[in-house]
Amino acid sequence: MNKKRTRISLLAMAVASAAVMAGYAASAGTDAGAAGGDATAIAGSAKVRTLPIEQYLPTPAEFAKLSQAGGKLQQKCMQGLGFASFQAPEQGPADPRETFTDLRYGTVDAAQAARSGYKPAFVAARQTAKAGGPAAAAAADGPAPSAAAEPVLNDAEWLAMTGTTKEAGDTAKARQAAPSQVQGKDIPPGGCIAESTRTLTGGGEQLYADLAQDINGQSYKESLKDPRVTKAFAAWSACMKGKGYSYKDPMQANDDPKFAAPTASAEEIAVAGADVACKNETKLVDVWHGAEAQIQQKMINAKAKEMDAVKKAKQTALAHVQ
Repeated sequence: MNKKRTRISLLAMAVASAAVMAGYAASAGTDAGAAGGDATAIAGSAKVRTLPIEQYLPTPAEFAKLSQAGGKLQQKCMQGLGFASFQAPEQGPADPRETFTDLRYGTVDAAQAARSGYKPAFVAARQTAKAGGPAAAAAADGPAPSAAAEPVLNDAEWLAMTGTTKEAGDTAKARQAAPSQVQGKDIPPGGCIAESTRTLTGGGEQLYADLAQDINGQSYKESLKDPRVTKAFAAWSACMKGKGYSYKDPMQANDDPKFAAPTASAEEIAVAGADVACKNETKLVDVWHGAEAQIQQKMINAKAKEMDAVKKAKQTALAHVQ
């Protein structure tokens, strides 16, 4: 850990996991059922699809609630250790912009593609504003969802919050070597961060184990190599070729450097429209989603005991904040 570091991410403060939201770039969402998930038709040929891992991860709204609850518990803990003026920052609103599988398989909404190509409305607005400078960017982005300003902590506060020191790092060995008291009072094991997590989960040390997030990311990577998916990619590529576009898979089209401008060009809109049409024609997303759901469920089954504990921790924590 950097010796100069004086801040703790409020997300880490709230849930004792720096990676809990890492997968939201590709996914963030709602509770799901069995493998294979669910597909509900919505506007523009897009579908709301669910994945097995969603049973183990919080939705953005749930994450916001848990972050707020965790912050309050940490504030109480810190004040109990003698830091009377310690205040946990208020949490921002939950991110309303993404579902768990939104954009996970690329652009799938024909209406959205016709409006802004590969840029969903919130992305297009943000990019356009950022092109206008910092002030415009700030106005477009607004408050960071489910986030707040990170508190600056002195050495004693850091020790109380984490149960370790900034210089030593956060390994188990470093925690053992750290002082067990601050201001003459016993620090709970792992500091106020871990204490808040144990309170929310009913005794567990982690609210969202890295295992769930690892499975969420790894299943996507594995799906790209699945024979069913690569065959569907080939069919999609052939369809696109017939429309005058040469891309090996949807990711290559989506990430075409030509489409990096803040606003969508006529060419980008045309390609995105063809992309969605070819996805529909080849049933690519249905195949891709189905393959990943199976891959994901196998990964979950292989770690059934650990994943049951993760689910229980999530359910217990949510019961505490309802």
